[in-house]
Amino acid sequence: MLLRKTCAINILSKFVRNKSIALVGMSDMEGVFVRCVPEEERMQITVNYKHEGGPCKTVNLERIQVEEVGKTIERLKASMLKKLSKKKKRKKQETADSTEEPDLKIWLTVKEKLIENEATPINQTFVEGAVLHIEDQLLPVEINVPVITALVLPTNIMVGFPIYPKIHAEFCDLLKSTFIWYRYQSVEDESQKKKKTKEVWDKVSEGFSYTPTISDLGNKLKLTCMPKLGHRSGEEFTSLSKCDVEAGPGICPFESRHLYTQNTLEDDGIRVVSYNILADIYADSDFSRNELFPYCPPYALAIDYRKQLFVKEITGYNSDLICLQEVDRKVFINDLLPAFESLGYSGVLQEKGGTTPEGEATFYRNSKFRQVQDCSIEIRKSVNEDDIQSDIKNIVSTNETLKQEMDTRGSVVQVLVLESVLNPGCRLCVANTHLYFHPKACCIRSLQTVAIIRHLQDVIQKQKAEGFKVSSVFCGDFNCSPKGGAYEFITKKYLGPDNYSWSNNPNFALEGASFSHELDLKNSCGIVEYTNYAGNFHEQLDYIFIDSTMDMICVIPMPEHSEVKQHIALPSVVFPSDHIAQICDLKWTSLFE
Repeated sequence: MLLRKTCAINILSKFVRNKSIALVGMSDMEGVFVRCVPEEERMQITVNYKHEGGPCKTVNLERIQVEEVGKTIERLKASMLKKLSKKKKRKKQETADSTEEPDLKIWLTVKEKLIENEATPINQTFVEGAVLHIEDQLLPVEINVPVITALVLPTNIMVGFPIYPKIHAEFCDLLKSTFIWYRYQSVEDESQKKKKTKEVWDKVSEGFSYTPTISDLGNKLKLTCMPKLGHRSGEEFTSLSKCDVEAGPGICPFESRHLYTQNTLEDDGIRVVSYNILADIYADSDFSRNELFPYCPPYALAIDYRKQLFVKEITGYNSDLICLQEVDRKVFINDLLPAFESLGYSGVLQEKGGTTPEGEATFYRNSKFRQVQDCSIEIRKSVNEDDIQSDIKNIVSTNETLKQEMDTRGSVVQVLVLESVLNPGCRLCVANTHLYFHPKACCIRSLQTVAIIRHLQDVIQKQKAEGFKVSSVFCGDFNCSPKGGAYEFITKKYLGPDNYSWSNNPNFALEGASFSHELDLKNSCGIVEYTNYAGNFHEQLDYIFIDSTMDMICVIPMPEHSEVKQHIALPSVVFPSDHIAQICDLKWTSLFE
């Protein structure tokens, strides 16, 4: 499943509604508010009006878009009269006076012209510029007003770590909307004879995100949002934090790495990050807490804690290209995407095949790249269906056990073709993957890698055939050491029949398997002692491969070993994942000048 952005920030929710629900946030504003989306069968109409100077009343309708306007007006009138009739009956009981049944005159005009054809569909009459007349009241019709339907603050807030709200919005450009953060403060009210405390909210910041300070410690926060789209504004929405601001874990090792990435690179530079952030479905479970990571406090495995760390970590790298693995769907939608889009990135999630709600996510800086194509694939489907993979399919078919295992793996490779904003004729083919993890599955990982390289070659060749200059970056968690078959195939362009990958597991044994490729790829960050340090397992599994059209400027140093094992292993209270991000600075070669 591929999730893409559909508005300024991709947290546009499907509107939560029942058959007669008010448009959220419009209950206190006089007027007629219509939600009408062409792709949907029905439309919602909220009418806020006053009768005889009384308080604002609300009538909600949900109707088929092609319903005749005459029927809708009659339905609206009936709903209003029903409320008035109840009010009159109450007054009659109170005064014992006879009261005539109420009546209302209601009609609709568009650009001051009366709607005379009552058979006209309501999606052609309840439009911008229309006015609903209720007796002597004139209620302008507004279509698809910017609206916030939900605004939720994190359940864990720490000093020094940026927080972002979870927002459900419609018809709203959140990048242009107004956000104001407040801190709670209780003060003594001197005006009272008996001293009492009163609530005071001090404004502390503006903007989509906020990093709590020591002054916020022990207090709650409040966020207000005024949704906007162009010149239009909706109604302000407010959310209070359910928790007090807590102290953070102190200095995290990734903050030392931030010293090397304080500034963004020049136009011809590309900083790349590859990072397995440890999916919530693998971290926050009894098995993880008791077996995989027993040394890590349970609270530090919870996603509400970890996401504060990895958002701060990744944003602090000031990268141009970010390739993440093990990205939960909810974390992508509610946390990563809003955080990065507010900083000028675009992002795409490619979920794994099957029912696993996690996958690979790639973000790129909008000032340097624009996406022109998405060529992502599910590896097993490509092997079984694509002509360029036919020899892999044939050799796998010689081992039924291997074939069944290959067919159950939902591994994907996310492949985005990005175009340079400054040099439109130059394109970057970015691949991001996470290979099968089992220690006795070297054969499967090697075959997955062969299939990926085949696909990557095909994408690059097609781009070149269209006249573009193409460079490539291949990132991911390969679950393979530098001695493994996958690594050897990528860097040496060949994997022969004697490679141990074909025989390390008797169930997956292959005879005579041999593959080669033509891409010139190298490990840009070099060989290190480990990129994964969990319990008793320490190994390099993560890589950033680049081709010969790119020059490596520098590699951001790894954390000190003493920092990694300060809390026994990873993850910990200062490391949000069991992996360590790989980061390097690259540069286009003269070929792309």
